[in-house]
Amino acid sequence: MVVNRRIFIPFLLVALVFFSRLSVAAEVDLLVVDDAMLFSSSEESMLKESAAGLSDQYDMDIVIVTTDNAQGKSSREFADDYFDYQGYGRGSDYSGILFLIDMDNREVYISTSGEGIRYLTDERIERILDEVFDSGLSEGDYYGAASGFLRKTEEYLQAGIPSDQHTVEEGSEENKLTLIEAALSFLASLGIGGGFYGSVKSGYRTKNPPNPFSYRNNSIVNLADKGDRLVDTSVTSRIIPRTPPPGSGGSSSGRSTVHRSSSGRMHGGGGRKF
Repeated sequence: MVVNRRIFIPFLLVALVFFSRLSVAAEVDLLVVDDAMLFSSSEESMLKESAAGLSDQYDMDIVIVTTDNAQGKSSREFADDYFDYQGYGRGSDYSGILFLIDMDNREVYISTSGEGIRYLTDERIERILDEVFDSGLSEGDYYGAASGFLRKTEEYLQAGIPSDQHTVEEGSEENKLTLIEAALSFLASLGIGGGFYGSVKSGYRTKNPPNPFSYRNNSIVNLADKGDRLVDTSVTSRIIPRTPPPGSGGSSSGRSTVHRSSSGRMHGGGGRKF
């Protein structure tokens, strides 16, 4: 059987275009999975469009998932496992960010992976959760909450990875005092405490204390006028350091705390009950 090339080649090109568009459409649909039926069809379409745009622009999967059955898992476990076992993540490090509205545990959770961990530090995740709640989550506006997530996430993606970003594994040694640090802290506190005690003690010490056995001076019938005289003074001054308000910077502002999921991959993230 001889195949006419003039017919076959155009047919093949049309088929390739059709299946490539079908594949793209399937990928876009998977970026918003509304199993809990919290969005209308128009709201879901708008969320998919926004999530797809961010995903392509920053080459990572930006995913929104709702569920009313966490399968006995915590919100963190469900979000991490859903991301891993549903095949999300781009590149060799599976870069992506997943936003979960968990109606079973009544919690929202953000799970990060790959480059998503570096962009969304612990502090930034907290600020995104603030935006989610401010956008109507507590009032049952789930579309507003999801839109708030996308809006604030885009803001941080545009800002880039913080210059002081660093990754700390949950329960690692960085969160604990070393033996040298503990010893130095003890010596410093001992020196400060000793100095304060010495200054207070010297402040209460008087010069030339009276002789208790001098009966003439201590007699109760001595009616002569006598004035009190301040014989010694001591003033102690110390600077009280101010505690910086949350979000004002510092060594922890760029921290991304990570943990290992059931698949063995590393994830960052954070959540909040509603």
